[in-house]
Order: sequence, then structure tokens, then C-alpha cells
Amino acid sequence: MNLVDYKNISNDSFKEEINAIISKSVSIGALLAGILVPFFSVLDFIFKQQHFTLFLFVRIAVSLCAWIIYAITFSNYKKSYYLGALLTIIIGGSIALMCYLDLGPADPYYAGINLPILGFGILLPMTLKQSIIPSAIVWLLYVIPNLLILDAQNIQIFISNNFFIVSTIVISAASSRFHLRQRKAQWLTNNKLATAHNKIESYAKDLEKEVDNRTKQALQSEKLAAVGQLAGGIAHDFNNILTAILGTSQILLQSLHEDDPLREDINTIYKAGTRAVDLVKQLLAFSKNQVMQPKVININEILLISKRMLSRIIGEDIKLIVNCCEKLKFVKADPVQIEQIIFNLAVNARDAMANGGTLTIETSNITLTEINRHNFNISIPSGDYVILTVSDTGTGMQDDIREKIFEPFFTTKESLGTGLGLSTVYGIVKQSGGYIICQSKLEQGTTFKIFLPVSTENGNSELSGDKKDKINFRGTETILLVEDEDEVRKLTARILKKFGYTVLEAEKPVKAIAIADQFHGKIDLLLTDIIMPDMNGKALADKILGEHPDIKVLFTSGYINNKLTKFIDAKFRSAFLQKPFTMEELTSKIRTVLNHPANQLITSNEMVTNN
Repeated sequence: MNLVDYKNISNDSFKEEINAIISKSVSIGALLAGILVPFFSVLDFIFKQQHFTLFLFVRIAVSLCAWIIYAITFSNYKKSYYLGALLTIIIGGSIALMCYLDLGPADPYYAGINLPILGFGILLPMTLKQSIIPSAIVWLLYVIPNLLILDAQNIQIFISNNFFIVSTIVISAASSRFHLRQRKAQWLTNNKLATAHNKIESYAKDLEKEVDNRTKQALQSEKLAAVGQLAGGIAHDFNNILTAILGTSQILLQSLHEDDPLREDINTIYKAGTRAVDLVKQLLAFSKNQVMQPKVININEILLISKRMLSRIIGEDIKLIVNCCEKLKFVKADPVQIEQIIFNLAVNARDAMANGGTLTIETSNITLTEINRHNFNISIPSGDYVILTVSDTGTGMQDDIREKIFEPFFTTKESLGTGLGLSTVYGIVKQSGGYIICQSKLEQGTTFKIFLPVSTENGNSELSGDKKDKINFRGTETILLVEDEDEVRKLTARILKKFGYTVLEAEKPVKAIAIADQFHGKIDLLLTDIIMPDMNGKALADKILGEHPDIKVLFTSGYINNKLTKFIDAKFRSAFLQKPFTMEELTSKIRTVLNHPANQLITSNEMVTNN
């Protein structure tokens, strides 16, 4: 889908841009003429001494006209074309006059007529009519007077001279027309990019405003599940939009040369889209109905990204201090779920500091041994860990309350609490293979320490560009693509075709079933959205696999709730791609699913349902 309807674009702004270009070009041409025309009197002194005084007078007059035109272009640029045409006629006519006064048709000065004609065509973007008329007048100023004095011995020279002048006119007109077409194409592209950029900025601002509003509502809600439903609705729509925006930006970036000036504008669009993705992730952090996707991550990066949202959540009367360990080790966890831990603990700390206080979040490395691990009063195995510490200066807790804080639905906030915040944190930590302890005393505040095992995998390996370059994401298989959002479907199909796949498109599950039944070749993969009208992706997969059991399945969605996560059973749990996805994520995941045996689970990026 084009972001700009070219048929409805008004040409007024384009005319303004062309007039500005012509004005600048004419001023440059007039400046050069004002300087160079008198300078050429050196040639008159060498070759035309008998006419030197007359020619010098002509050149000074032309130079004065050029300087006058140079001054006028700054006051009335809308008339710059006529000024440029007049300047061309004056310069060309003066050269024709000098030819006539000296050797007539045989005068070698005729070559100088080509200079204003070429300059007029090369510098100014114009239509053929606008370019040819002034050039033709210059030519006639040369032809007519010299025809009157033409003799037999100069006919061949005269014909040759005119041939070259006419050729120059044709080249000048073609150049001017090409210049105009290029300028219009660039103008249309700039309009498209500007419109896309404005849309992205608008989406980001609207989303940021929506996040602020929804966050405030969520903090007052009695049920955290309601926040999850709210976040899911927003995430699903925005992730579809962002998939199209980010994917199209990547395709445009790949099609442009490294030195192309448009890359900066497209990069701006891509960065704005990435910013919107981050905002969606922050909103989803308030929901616990998510598919957990462990990755090798640095918690510092997540903490710094979440810092802005944290400031809004805790309010202005609470001071936020963030201390990040400089050489923090990597852990394997779901970054979105780590965000949820941070937000839930921050909200809990805020509620404990009704009159203000200080919230401190720190990261550190620790090696637990048989000697020091007993200091934490919890059975934690020896080994290397990353500690995420969240401390507040609030009211603190009694021991009997502290022992119950991780129980579901336990709350001390009466009607304001859901009793799910800390139990959610506890569940995420356990699913990540970690441990959590709480230290608290009345009127002295509370400290939560989360221990996450250090990952044995290289934290940079998944992000290495060199490694990605060695992986072949191309393929020749046939993919049945089912997606009800037109922009996402068309973009996905375009990417897959670019990588060599045969793509069968269906905007509805019913059409997909028909294609699967009627297609005579082999369908290797079903790539389907989960949330669709009439039939969800899991039901569609069951229907097609009932008739075609050899087809592999890859689900994709911007958001899935508890009901839909239950549909992704053990057979499908690894074949899921979260929206918005990049070109590399899409092709890499497809290649992984296609290359993996159908009867085995993919465990390299296993997804866990947080029920």
C-alpha cells in the first residue's frame, strides 16, 4: 500500500520547488556570465583586434545585463525562468552579433553560441517547450543575419555550424527534460518519505500517549488480567502496523546504495518504528498472558530501556536510582518477562512509599560458594549468578506478612490490590531457573534480590552479523501464507519471494483450505496468523494437517492470550514468530522450521507458556 496517493498530490508545492531551483540556477548562470563574458575579451584582443573596442562594449553591456538579472532573481524568483531565457538570448545573441560583424558564417566564434544553450538546458529543469524556445531564438539570431551575407564558399561551413548548434539544442532540451523528470521523481519520493515519517511519528506519539493512559488505568485496576486484555488489543493492532513499516523500511534500505542520501530518511523511519516497538513491549510487560521466549541478554540494557517508563509509574515524589554493573554477565531469560519483573517490583515499592522516598535498582555479579551462599538464608546452589536488586525506603513488612507475599491473591492493599504482582514475579523467576529473596523490616524499607544463573552461551553470538552472513536463509519450497491484514500479507509474500520461495496467499482461512485442497504441487509450510476472523490459526492448522499431514506449521501473531496459548501444544510450541518481525527473523525462523525434522521439537529457542 502506497503511503502517498500520487494522483491526489497537488503540483503547487512541486512548482514552488522547481521555481526555487530555477531561481538558484539562473542566479548562478548570471553570476558566471557577469564574470566570464568580459573575461573573454582577451580572445578579442588576440584574434579580433580590428573590432576589439566594439566587442568590448558589447561584452560590457552583456555583463551589465547579467548582473541586473542576478539581482532581480533574489526579489522575484517566480519569474526566474523568463530571466534565464532572457539571459540565454542576450548572451547567444551577442555572440551571433560578433560573428556577423566579423567573418560572418565562417567565424569560429559560432562555437560560443553553444555555451549559453547548454548552460540553459543543463542547469534548469524544464519542459521541452520551455527549453527549446529560447534556444531556437538564439539559433535564429545566428542563422538569419548570416544567411543575408552568405556566399558560395562558406556554404559548407555554415551548414556544419548550424548542424552543431541544432545538435546542442537537442542535447540541451533532452538534458533539461531529464532534469525535470528526475526532480519530480525525487519530489514524489520525498513526499512519500515525509508522509511515512509523519505517520510513524504520529503512531509513536499516539502509542506513547495511549501507554501513559492505559498505565494509569492499570495501576487502579483490581484485576491484572484486565490490563493484559487491554495491552493485547493494542499490541495486536500496532504490531501488525509496525510489521509492515519495519519490513518495508528494510526492503528500501537494501535496495539503496550506501551513499544514497535517502538512506538517512529511511533510517529515521526505521528508528521511529523501532521506538514504537519498544513502547508496545513496555505495555505488554503489564500482561502475564505471554509466550516466554528465552534469549541470552544483558539485564543492564533492559533496565536502561525501562527507566523512562519507571519514572512515570512511580511518580515525581519518589527518587529513582539505577546502578548498573559495568561488566555484568549474560543470563538466559525472556527480556519482556524481565521487564515485567522490574515493573511489578517498582509498583510494589511505590505503593509502600505513599509519602515519597527512594527506589534503587542495581545489578551485580556474584559467585556463590559453600561459604557465602548461606548468608542469604535460602537454598541456592553454588555457581555464578547475576543479581537484580530492587530496594525501597517504604514502610517495610512484618515477618508473618513477608512469608506470604509470593502467594497468589495475597495482598495488604485491600480493595486496591490484586494479589498477583509478586506471585507473577516469583513464577517468572522460577521459570527462568532463578531464585528470589525478600529482606524487609518495619519502617526500614524492603529489598528484593533476584538471582539468575549466568548463561554459558556467548551473549554476542546471536547478534553477530558475521554469523548471520554465513547462514543461507534462501529456499525453493512452497509456502501457504494466511494473513488477514493486507499490508502484512503482501509484505511477507514479497520478502519470501525475494528469498526464492513460492508463495500461495490467502486472506481468509477458508481460502487457505481451498488452496491446500486444489494445489497440485507440494506445500512445504503453512505460515499462518493466529488471531483471524471466523477461524483461528490453530483450528486452520488442524484442518489442513488432517488432509495434508506432511505440511509443517509456523504460527505468527502480534499478541496471544491465555486461551490461544493453550492451543499451541507441544507439537507447535517452537514454531511461533512474534510480530513485529524483521526480514532476518522471518527468513531465519522459516529456514529453521523447514530444516528441522517434523517429528522432533526445536529446542534452540523453545517457548514456554506463562499460565
